This record gives sequence, structure tokens and C-alpha cells, in this order.
Amino acid sequence: MPESFENIFQLGEALEQRLGQLEESLDDQINKVVDISRIGAAFTSTLDLDTVLPMVIETALRHLKGEVGEVLVFNYKGQPKSISWGLTTNIINSIKTDKIENLIDEVKRTGEPLVLNNLSQQISGLVANIAINIKSIIIAPLKAQEGTIGVISIANKEDDEDFISEDIFSLEMIGSFAAVAVKNAELHQEALAKQKIEHELQLAEHVQSTLMPEKRIEYDDLSVSAYYNMAGQVGGDFYDIMNLGNGKYLVVVADVSNKGVPAALIMTSVRSYVRAVADNLVSLADLASKVNRHLSRDIEKLGSMFVTMFFCLIDTKAKKIYSVNAGHPPGIVINDKKMEKLKVGGTLIGQFPDAKFTEKISDLNIGDRLIIFTDGIFECVNSNGDMLGLEKALSFFREHQKSSWEKFVKDLNDLLLEYSFDQGRVDDTTLLLVEVKK
Repeated sequence: MPESFENIFQLGEALEQRLGQLEESLDDQINKVVDISRIGAAFTSTLDLDTVLPMVIETALRHLKGEVGEVLVFNYKGQPKSISWGLTTNIINSIKTDKIENLIDEVKRTGEPLVLNNLSQQISGLVANIAINIKSIIIAPLKAQEGTIGVISIANKEDDEDFISEDIFSLEMIGSFAAVAVKNAELHQEALAKQKIEHELQLAEHVQSTLMPEKRIEYDDLSVSAYYNMAGQVGGDFYDIMNLGNGKYLVVVADVSNKGVPAALIMTSVRSYVRAVADNLVSLADLASKVNRHLSRDIEKLGSMFVTMFFCLIDTKAKKIYSVNAGHPPGIVINDKKMEKLKVGGTLIGQFPDAKFTEKISDLNIGDRLIIFTDGIFECVNSNGDMLGLEKALSFFREHQKSSWEKFVKDLNDLLLEYSFDQGRVDDTTLLLVEVKK
């Protein structure tokens, strides 16, 4: 056989052998991808990060045939979180090159994997009092939509082999699944936290509504109706009615200078102080002074928080109403002939512990209506940016001086709906209507 033909046959055999090796390598790579994808599905279906991260590092070590490794997540719940199998962040950060000062920071900055083989100097580290030498290392990013959220580091491939492109591909795949798993775990934790907050807010809402009187109360000589609408689940508006006996009724409406939970907590304190002092009521001015002194002490550290309040004592036998307005919108006494604004009192509650308050005494007749409200009634705006304003609110009261409560509330809702264009300016809204029956 001519030599040229023999060479051709040898080349064919070599090509066939090489093709077989490539097919075998391809099959092995396909099996790796399938295996990583299957395990990745397990990652992404697990919502507990303490379970996910050990799975991630174990899978990475097995597929890359590494000796030691670590998976690090940046700023999970405000703090870094890592799982280390014989490799730590401190050891990795001790590896320096001519161009890179910090390997993890470099991968975080570029979002690209990093491979170092044949390290010129073996880096010695200590893990669990066991010395380890780092000869080669591969670091891949965990990428999410907002950027690199962590890294996987694998060191010392078995038999002192180099990490190659197939290893980079495998580790990047594992990193992609790990990133999804981390974000799923974070979202799950956020959802649980939100559910807990929602549950606590529902409890707070229930407690707050329990502390409030019924919205319709009928006494022999007095009828009380309340309109109460919070901007959130809990609020800072507050009203209370206490039957002191012998035809005397203490009515209080308050508005905390805030919304939400902080306002609701202050409101609870206000209610407690009012009820405690009311048991031994001397005068409304004395009541306002004591509540102010107690509350000023409580909210001293909160700085800007305060409460506006309207106190009134209705005496149906003496046909008198005693009132103290502490920085609040005026209470209104209205009948067929007049509308009196109750403005006398003093400053707001909770900022000036030594403030003095003045009590006003007004006549009260059968059929008179007392209307007390918070600024949420009139500090709302329509689609043109126009505020409802106090004067328009007073005009509404005049027009509905004899309206039934049902019509009053219906028309009030319609009016407020027109002026609730800017939800950012919708406040807690309270209105109390007290009518003298006899």
C-alpha cells in the first residue's frame, strides 16, 4: 500500500477517534446542563435562603470538582450572607494580582466571571483551624435585574487541574439559578413581613374602633351622630362621649398632627388622659391643662407632633354648653336664627406644658345642634386644586341645619368625594353632630 494511502487511513482513524471524544465530551456537557437545570429548578422552588445556599455551593463543588468553595450574597436583609465550605471571603480577599486588588469587588464591579490558575504563590488560609492552600480559583457573579447580588467562589480543582471554559459556563449557569432563588427568597420574606404588618394593622384598627363610641347614640335628652373616616387603616382623629349623669355630657374631638400608627398611638394616650381626668372633673379649662401637661411630657422627644382638641361639656338641665378650643377648628352651635363659632380656649395640646386655657359658656336650647369636626372636613382639594375651605363647610352646615342625619351624611360624602382629587392631601376626617332633644 502506498505510503500516502496509509497516511490517509491513519488520519481518518485519528479523526474518528477525535470525533468520538468530542461526542463523548458533548454528551457529558449536555448531561451537566440537564443536571444543573434540574437542580436549578429545585433552587428556584425553595423559598428559604438557609436551605438554598448550601444546595448551591454543594452543586457547584460537585460539578466543577472543586475542593473548597463559598457562596456570598451581598446585603441580604441589610447584611451580607454566606455559606462557606472550606473557603471564606477573607481568604479570597487575601489573593492579590498585579491588576486586581480585591477579587470579589472586581467580579461585583464587572459582572463577569474571574479565573485564576497556577497562582504563582500559594495563598494559605485558615478555616476551622485547618490550613488550606489556594492554587486556583474561579469566581462567578449572581446576576439579578438590579445588578450583581452575590458571587460563587470555587477553589482548587481536583488533581491540580486548571479551571476551563466549561467550568465557567457551568458556574455561571448555577449562579443564574442561585440569583433567582435569592430574589425569590427575598420576595417571600418581604411578603411574610408585609402580611405580618397587615395583620398587626388590622388588630390596631380593631383596637382603635373598639375604643371609639358607637356612631349613633341616643340619650333621653341628647342625640349624638358621628362621621368618622380614616385616611389609612388607623388614624389620628379621635372623638369620645361620656355621660357624667344628671344631664351632663362630656364631648371631646381631637386631631393628632400626623397619620397612621404614630398618630393612633398618641390618640390612645389622649383618650386615656381625658377619661382619667374626667372622673374628677373640676372644669374644662382644668381638664385641658392636665391633658396638655401629661401629653407634653409623653411626646417631648417626638418634637413636631401635637394635638388639636375641642372639649365641651353639655348641661341639658342648665341649658348651657361649656367649651375649650385648644388650637382646633371652631365648634359650631347652630339653630334657625344663628350660628355661633366656639373659638375660645388656647393653644394646641402637647407642646407647651405650662399653657393656660380659657373656658367659654354659651346658651343651649332645645333643637340646637352642636357640630364639631377636624380639619380633614375642609382641607381637601378638587380637580382644579381648589380647597373646600372652612367657609364652604360652614355654608354646608347652614344648608343642612334641619336635615336628617342620613341626608346630612349622604350629601357630605358627595361633597367630600368632589374634593378628594389629591389623595396625598386626604386626611383623617371626623365630624360629630350633637342635637339637644329636651
